[in-house]
Amino acid sequence: MNSYLVSQTDNNPFQISKNGQFIVQRKIFSDIYPDFPNTMIFKLYLYLCKSYQWKVRRVTKAKSEMMKDLQLSRSQLDRSLQWLEKHHFLKRTNTHKQQMYQAELLPVPDYNPFTKVYEPIEDIRFDTRELKDRIQGYVMIPADAINNRMLIDDYHINKMWNYQNLKVLIMLYAHCWLGYFGGINPDTVHIEENLNDLSVHPSLCYNLKKTEHQVKKSIRRLLKIDYFKIVQVTFIKGKYVGDTEIVGQPDHSTTKYVLRHYYLADKKVNHKHLREKKGLIII
Repeated sequence: MNSYLVSQTDNNPFQISKNGQFIVQRKIFSDIYPDFPNTMIFKLYLYLCKSYQWKVRRVTKAKSEMMKDLQLSRSQLDRSLQWLEKHHFLKRTNTHKQQMYQAELLPVPDYNPFTKVYEPIEDIRFDTRELKDRIQGYVMIPADAINNRMLIDDYHINKMWNYQNLKVLIMLYAHCWLGYFGGINPDTVHIEENLNDLSVHPSLCYNLKKTEHQVKKSIRRLLKIDYFKIVQVTFIKGKYVGDTEIVGQPDHSTTKYVLRHYYLADKKVNHKHLREKKGLIII
């Protein structure tokens, strides 16, 4: 994996996204929560999350635009939307056929594994502060990290952007803490000192409902297309102080290799936890 190691001499090693972020609730990536019935519905749900307009608190899209972006037929789109509405992932707010499709995203419903029924959460709004206060976790994803082409449910596109690889990409954003680790928590994805192999924490595999071999395979594929990079980072007394190529290895320091997403949100890069490390991190 040495070929994926970042150097400060690399041209544009990372893409800083200034097009905002969108959220996906973590509950849908859980060992006790079922996957969506098919990749088409999952990709449509991601598309709707990405299209959500916070100012008006809803998705406003012409169905013809959705069909074009995702290369769906009208019947495929309608069936998928109906499933999401029926199972309380979204609520349509207009019904006039001549108007654009409008819907509110809802807090992800609870799932009863005994009755196999999705149970709506009616006392929480789809709002980041309220979701956080009610311990309804979510992942923030740079808008540029997932484009419409990736969300097309097509045989050739799904060779790379299948359900599994998208889940791994998204979930590892939940474990990415630039200010604390310089990238993805090295306890979540551990890279060997000789860069020969990596290991994945069992909890991540459980939540993804995949074996470690499957998760490692997805990470390697994402590395191959530059969606992840490997960076050597330096810690002093357990605190991340910068990238090793810049700060070196001072006395009493340790170094580790971490994964870092290629697409990084501008808001995260300029967070207060990174201000003191300005010039000490390769971005």
